[in-house]
Amino acid sequence: MFALLAGFASALNVWLSKILVSKQLSPVLVGASVHLIGGLACLIVLPFYPLRFHLSWNLALGLLGMGLIYTLGNSLYFLALAKTQLSEIDLFLRSSSFWTFLFGIILLREPFGLKTIFGAALTIASVLLLSKQRWPLRFKSSQLLALAAAMVFGLGNVVDKALSTQFDALSYTTINLGLTGLGMLLIARPKPLQLKTSALWGLSAWGVGLTFAVTQLLIILAFNAGGTAGGVILVAQVRLIILMTLGIVVLKEYSRLGFKLLAALCMLTGLLALYL
Repeated sequence: MFALLAGFASALNVWLSKILVSKQLSPVLVGASVHLIGGLACLIVLPFYPLRFHLSWNLALGLLGMGLIYTLGNSLYFLALAKTQLSEIDLFLRSSSFWTFLFGIILLREPFGLKTIFGAALTIASVLLLSKQRWPLRFKSSQLLALAAAMVFGLGNVVDKALSTQFDALSYTTINLGLTGLGMLLIARPKPLQLKTSALWGLSAWGVGLTFAVTQLLIILAFNAGGTAGGVILVAQVRLIILMTLGIVVLKEYSRLGFKLLAALCMLTGLLALYL
């Protein structure tokens, strides 16, 4: 249930993020702003929540690594989001579920079976269908950014699973969003005048920040409830169908509709093969 709710929150988050980055703002600066807003919202609630963590040097290094991973992944994500359609960017990013599965096997020794080959083939096929590839393969820059972000997020999901057992969900979410926001702010290196842009701190930005916080919190709660890295991310893939519908119905993204629907079907079938 936590993972399912995270999927709905994530779908709303990506939709709001797409609207925000279309306002001719620096994508990385937008990412920094919304992560800091999400972290601030968590920080405000933190005193009223039972905390559970014991910080050590090893854990601090792990958190630093987590911050670097999510800073890189979200920088790539917002750059890609600013360049391509909502329905297409989300399908490319959903390949992060395969990378989560792969890194989970390598780093956390999560279960592995022969059906992985079938699931991986369908996942890759969905990406190739969406990218309209011919041989030899050539990807557009926005597609490469999204695929790179997907790989980084896959690693980030596994790191979350490993580290979150040492924390309560709200503390970990606060640290995650705060470190990511600060890291992206360092990359963006905005001028003081840019930081005063109203869109960076307006209602849309708060909507993105709060849905980031809710999504991350629910995923950590799902991990703490016993979900595997791969299993939790699979259930959260309900966002794929939600975002595909939003992109087509609300934003009128009708181009290559047949390819999008076929790619979505391949992606979902591949994910089911990987995890069920």
